Formats: sequence, structure tokens, C-alpha cells
Amino acid sequence: MSIPSTGDLARSFFLRQSHERARGDLSTLTEEMASGTHADMGRALKGDFTALAGVERGLRLFESYKSAAAEATLTTGASQAALQTVQDSLSGLAPELLSATASGSLQQMDLMAASAPDRLSAMVSALNQSAAGRSLFAGAATDRNALAPVADITAALEPLAAGAVDAADLITTLESWFMDPGGGFETLAYQGNPDAPPGVLVAEGETVQNPASALDPGLRRGLMGMALAALVATGAGSFPGADKRALLEHAALSMTSGNEGITGLRARIGHAEGRIEAAQLRNDTARGQLELERGRLTGVDPYRTATELQQAEARLESLYLLTSRLARLSLTEYLR
Repeated sequence: MSIPSTGDLARSFFLRQSHERARGDLSTLTEEMASGTHADMGRALKGDFTALAGVERGLRLFESYKSAAAEATLTTGASQAALQTVQDSLSGLAPELLSATASGSLQQMDLMAASAPDRLSAMVSALNQSAAGRSLFAGAATDRNALAPVADITAALEPLAAGAVDAADLITTLESWFMDPGGGFETLAYQGNPDAPPGVLVAEGETVQNPASALDPGLRRGLMGMALAALVATGAGSFPGADKRALLEHAALSMTSGNEGITGLRARIGHAEGRIEAAQLRNDTARGQLELERGRLTGVDPYRTATELQQAEARLESLYLLTSRLARLSLTEYLR
């Protein structure tokens, strides 16, 4: 009876193939263990990538929502900070002016009003701020400042003060200039667009708009009060003591009224911030569900992979041991 045998060359070729296969399995399992995903996604999904493509598309969409919400959060937060600066300027001067006009001397009133020009400049600078490359208070004209430089505004107001016959005349003129539609504020001071800025899509079907605008009545009244105090402080117009007292009193009351209006504007911005935050929470929840689904489709079982990895290592070690023993086979070893 003949005994089948394997030649040295065939055995060497078989062992080499076994080594390559074992090393390949070990490399694949090591990669899957490290990444947590299948190395051969087509095989894992049986060639059907429809579900995975839908999940990836959804995740990209939520990433765009996340970016938009972050930008919206930045602009609304910057608007709140700018309005806080404006309110600090108004609340820092109005009570002092009211106190001085009620019982103080002309020197005391002048002393209190002296800071008005600098405060007006700070308010205009705050309203000309931008965030994420967009002007905050210029409406749809996000590429430019909301207001003209404070020097230009003051230059437009000084002739009005010089031409006023008394305090009541100047107050009426400034009320019209700042508050009337088509008045000097809208045509000379405001550099933006009266249309609202475009809304930001922060979630599916959820568009949020920042309501901040330098055209807000509260801001305009606050600016009018500070501008009036600045005109008095710089000596624009020749007014007797009684008129000066009346002008500064009206300026302080306008600042107080404007401050209250700005609080209402900040509340509307706060409502927009709340909507953005709520949308972010919904997006995070939905994105988390999609990530779980992606993990289910692409992920490997870590326990099974670890077991298969140990088996592959053991198989490779056995092959090395077998190869080593076969390499030592010789007639001398056999006869020994």
C-alpha cells in the first residue's frame, strides 16, 4: 500500500500561505480592536450602504446646525454685552444728573454733565461692534457699522443747538431728529439697513433671528438723552441757567426711559438665546441617536473581536512553532 506524502516544496508553500493568512487575520483584528469598526465595511453591511449613508447625511446636517447655532450664540451674546455697555453709560449718569438738576448748583450740573461726551462716544462704539465678521446692530447691512462716527453725529447736532431759541425748542428739535421716521437719526446717524438681518437655521424648521438693531426706540431715546447732555456739556448753544437745568433734566429722563426700552430689547434677545439653546439640546439628542445607529452599523463586538484576536495570535504562534520544528528535521535528528 502506498503512503501519500507531501514534498518539501509543497509543505513550504502551504506553511507560507498559512503564515500570511494568520498575519492578515491578526492585522485585521488588531485594526478592528483599535478602531472599534469593521475593517471590511462592505462585507459587514453585505454591500448595502443605504442605511449608513442616511446616517452619515444626518450627522453632517446636525454638524451644520451646530455650527450655525454656535455663530448665533456668539452674535446674541455679543449683542447683550454691547447693550450692557450702553446701559452702564446711561445708568451711570442719569441719576447724578437728576439729583444735580433737582437741587444742585449750575457748577454741580456742569460737573455731572462733563462726562456725557465720552459716554456718548462709548455708546456709539458699543453699537458699532461686530461678531463673527457681522455688524451686530446694522440690520441686514452686516458688512458696515450701524452708526456714523460720534464726531459726525455731534457735528450734525451742534447747529440745531445753536439755532434753538430756548430749551423747549431744542428738546422738540432733538425729539424729532432722533425719534421721527425719516428724521436725522435714520438719514444721517444710522448707517445700516432698516430690514432685519437674515435668520439662522439652527435646527430643522427652526430659524432664529437676532432682534438687535440701532433703530430700536429705546436705544434712540437713550442716545438722544446722552447727546443732549453732551451738547450742554460742550457749550453748544447759548442757554441761561434755567434752560440748562431743563435741558439736563430732560436728558436724564430720556436716558432713564431709554434704559428701560433697552431692557425690553435685551429680553427679546434673551428669548432668541433660549430658542437657540433649546434647539441645540434637541440637536444633541438626535445626533446622539444617529451616532448610536452608526455604531450599530459599523461597530464590532469588542468581546468577540478580543476572543478572535487571541485565537489568531495562538494560531500564528502554533505555525511558528511548527515551522521551527520542521526546519530542524533531518536524518541525523531522526537517528539520534
